[in-house]
Amino acid sequence: MLRIWLLAMLAAAVLVTVKDHDLLRRTGLLGYCTTAHAPPGAKGAWRACEKGVVDGRPDLSRQSCRREGRSGRREYWSCPERVTASPVH
Repeated sequence: MLRIWLLAMLAAAVLVTVKDHDLLRRTGLLGYCTTAHAPPGAKGAWRACEKGVVDGRPDLSRQSCRREGRSGRREYWSCPERVTASPVH
């Protein structure tokens, strides 16, 4: 009975840890976006997105953003207004 209880507690701890998206983003499993500085003369809000192993790069096109290009591992998006969250596909 003690083994079952310990396994249940371990499973609950793993689920709580995995539910924490910040941990998954920091380990590179989930893609995410951060605020980026706009190039000189550019308007709107700019985001820099990093690819995740599990879900790839976030797609901001549903929030009226336009893909502007890549530099290294980051993909840059320009948005007409501030984007509050980094949506996953």
